[in-house]
Amino acid sequence: MLAPTRGTNQYWFRVKGVVKATIAEYGSPTLFLTLSCAEYDSADIAQYLIKVNNAPQSYSISRLCTEDLISVSRQFTYKFKDFFNIVFLQIGILGKLEQYYVKKEY
Repeated sequence: MLAPTRGTNQYWFRVKGVVKATIAEYGSPTLFLTLSCAEYDSADIAQYLIKVNNAPQSYSISRLCTEDLISVSRQFTYKFKDFFNIVFLQIGILGKLEQYYVKKEY
């Protein structure tokens, strides 16, 4: 019942099962990638937060980020998906990806 709800024990049990099955079928992962949002250094995130929150230009990026965490997380997700799709799937910098698993934390 709670398996679709992120953060629940049932959700992580299901995700762990998928990852274990993938490892059993295709072998151990060969690439781990860690990216940081760097939201306090991102001019485009700052501009987006000012726009969607109708905030004055004088607001600091740290204030904007702490007052609207959902928008920051959403923008990071969009940036990551664009990066992943272009670099790994379209350009194929590592060759053709047949299996991959993505876990985003923010």
